[in-house]
Amino acid sequence: MGHAEVWRGKNRFGILLGERKNRWNLMEKFPMVRIGIIHVMVAALVAFAGVDAMAEVKDGTTFRLGTVPTELVAERRMGESVRFSLEENASTGFKWEVTSNTNECTVVLKYRGGDKGTTCGAPGLLDVTVTSLVRTPVRVEFRYRRPWEKDVEPWKTLRLVVTTVSGEKRPR
Repeated sequence: MGHAEVWRGKNRFGILLGERKNRWNLMEKFPMVRIGIIHVMVAALVAFAGVDAMAEVKDGTTFRLGTVPTELVAERRMGESVRFSLEENASTGFKWEVTSNTNECTVVLKYRGGDKGTTCGAPGLLDVTVTSLVRTPVRVEFRYRRPWEKDVEPWKTLRLVVTTVSGEKRPR
């Protein structure tokens, strides 16, 4: 007999069975198995998505759109800057917008377009430089969205936390 067979009556748990059941279909027989399988699938998607929930930023790091973490942390001495790049595709209307307290830090953004040989729609890079002006932790939020879509959630959100450590600026 194949994997599909006719069952009549009740199974060993006393559940009335229909005319035709697939004996390998555990999700149909046991609803808790379905929930467990869904949990495992969601956990696998999160684990293999390649996106860290939090990462420490190193100067010169480039984050591609698929690998942008939700939160970056950095420790710098007073007067030192955090430098990194974010991928951006301005031809689609999406761009990174910055929210920060201008009394706490300076944020400099410089867009570098893609290579001259690339086709229309190719992404470029947004160079970001953040310098803390205070000794308390500074929070800067970046939102990847279309500026004219006011009631739409951003496609990506990145929070940068810069903590100032004691000591003077390191000589270069």
